Amino acid sequence: MKIKALCTVSLFAATMAIAAPASAQDAIEWSATVDAVTEYNFRGFGLGSESLQAGVEGSAGGFTFGVWANTGLGEESVLNADEIDLYAGYSFDISETVSADFGATLYHYPQLGELFDVGTDAGDASTLELYGGLGFAMTLDPSVYLYYDTTLETWTAEGSAGYSWATGENTSFDLSGTIGTVEPDQGDGYSYGILGASYNYAFNDATSVYASLNGSVSSEDTFVNFTDALKVLNGTASEVGVDSSTVWVGVGLSTGF
Repeated sequence: MKIKALCTVSLFAATMAIAAPASAQDAIEWSATVDAVTEYNFRGFGLGSESLQAGVEGSAGGFTFGVWANTGLGEESVLNADEIDLYAGYSFDISETVSADFGATLYHYPQLGELFDVGTDAGDASTLELYGGLGFAMTLDPSVYLYYDTTLETWTAEGSAGYSWATGENTSFDLSGTIGTVEPDQGDGYSYGILGASYNYAFNDATSVYASLNGSVSSEDTFVNFTDALKVLNGTASEVGVDSSTVWVGVGLSTGF
């Protein structure tokens, strides 16, 4: 995510500006999510322990924009960096079976500084990522994405697929899988895989709840034992355990309006 702050503001503002005319022509559809997870893991890397996550998203035509946030829960929350993400993107059909998706995400960590402290001496309180991807309307709904974090100067390539089974009039069971690789311009990268299973109940066409079980493996030790880390912080232990795999659960609510 390394780029001059002015460029960061301009790119993100331009994406939002493009979305504005479309929202004037098309009614904006809104959705909101609230989730609680036993671990916060992102692309095969452990970022926190028990966390509460919430987001609001709007879409109009092919444009999507929104905000998402994560904050830690419990004693170990002192080790979690609060996070607020702003994102915007545009998707369109290339053919009947292939669609394209492009956009940007601004990751912000409030404890480190101001919203647009990107690539500055303030400590990179915010970072900018650009992405592009293709989705395929076929069995398992596969997709492939390429991300470039302009502040960390890191490439991520990721592929995913999933399948959903209707188990009742209002229930479904979903499976998803993701593989990816992270390659920084400097230093060592790693590869990862993620599997997820969730049981979903829909109250109506707009509102549903879920419970999920997830697992992730990495080619490196990228998952921190936050219980150990808290003990080290409190002076009751001398080492922090790390591992190349982890399992976590989540529950959540999503609704549209």
